Amino acid sequence: MKLDDITKVAAEYPFKNLSENIELQDDMLNIEQLPQLLTIGGVKRVKWKYKAKILGPDLSTISTEGGENNEELIMRTPLNKTSIPWTFTRLDTNSLKKLVEYLAPCKEGTSLFNISPWPRYHFTQNRTIELKEGEIGNGRNVEIENIKLEENHININTKFLNPQFFYINPYYIESGYNSIDNTFATSLELTETYSFVSNSLLDLKFELGKVSVETNGKILVSKTKNFAEAKLHRLLWDMTNEVIEIDCSPQFPLSLYRIEPSAVIPLHIKFDEKSNILQMVLENFSDKPVIATLYVSARITKIIKPNNTMTTEYDRVKIPIRRWGIVNLELEIKKLPDLLLKRKAI
Repeated sequence: MKLDDITKVAAEYPFKNLSENIELQDDMLNIEQLPQLLTIGGVKRVKWKYKAKILGPDLSTISTEGGENNEELIMRTPLNKTSIPWTFTRLDTNSLKKLVEYLAPCKEGTSLFNISPWPRYHFTQNRTIELKEGEIGNGRNVEIENIKLEENHININTKFLNPQFFYINPYYIESGYNSIDNTFATSLELTETYSFVSNSLLDLKFELGKVSVETNGKILVSKTKNFAEAKLHRLLWDMTNEVIEIDCSPQFPLSLYRIEPSAVIPLHIKFDEKSNILQMVLENFSDKPVIATLYVSARITKIIKPNNTMTTEYDRVKIPIRRWGIVNLELEIKKLPDLLLKRKAI
C-alpha cells in the first residue's frame, strides 16, 4: 500500500475500495485524514507497529493491531506535521457537458461554462472574465488588482518575519509557523495574506519576508485581508478545473448549480444521462460542522444518498456534513420547464 493509493480514495469514492487488510508505515500517519480515508475505503483490519486508537480531524477513528506494546495507545493524525503535496482530481468534463445538454435549452453556438459551483475569474487573451457560480454564458470583463495569473516564477517582499503558513495536504488545510518547500497551494498570513496556487508543484523559498515561488506552470497570486478571505481550497480547485467552452448558446445566461457555504468543495461530480442520476462527493473544508446547500437548475425528484439529506424546495437540498467530513450525495433530477428555468437566469 502506497501513499498515493490512500490519497486517491476520496476522489473516486464510493467507487474505489482499498484492500480490507493493510499495514501502515509511519509516513502514512502524516496524512491528517488517514482515519476517514481508510474508513470510506472499506478497510477492515489495520496493522501498525503499535496497538493504537487513531483519531482524525473529522473525529473518525481506526484501531490498529501492533506487537510492540500491550496497552492501547491513543494518538491523533498527523503523527508529524509536514507538507504532503496534493491537489484535487480533475472532474470529468464530458459528464458535465451531458448535464448541460440535459438541463439547459441550447441554441447553436458556443459559450463558456464555469464548472465551479461558486463565482470565479477566467484569465484568457489578456482579459479577465468574471463568471458566476455554475454559469453558462459569456461572463463579464473586469479589472481586478488583488488576484492575477503569473508565469512560472514570482518574487514578492511581504516584509513578514514570522507569518503563519497555510498549505493544502490531502483533503485538509494544514498550518504552522515553519516555512515549507513544496506544495500546490499555500498562504502566508500576518497583517495581510498572500496566496500562491498552481496546478504544477510549487517550489518555495522564504527568507526575511521575501518569497520566491517557481513552478513549471502558471501561478495564481492572491492578496487578501486574511486567510479566511483567500479561500485557498477554492483557488486550488479552480486551477485544477478550468472554465470550459461548450457547444451551447443558452437562450439566457444560466447558473446550472451552486454550493454553499464556501467551505464545501465537490471532490467528484458525475451525471448519468440514462438514469438522470446526479452524483457528487462533497467535503467540508472547515473545523466546524455545516449544513451544505446544493442548488441545481432542475427538479429534484428523489434523494438516494445520504439518508439525512433534506429538501426544502424543488431545486435544492441541504446536507449536514461534519467537520472535515466527506459525504456521497446522489440525486435523481428532472429537466425544468422553460418557464421555471428562466427564474435561474443571471
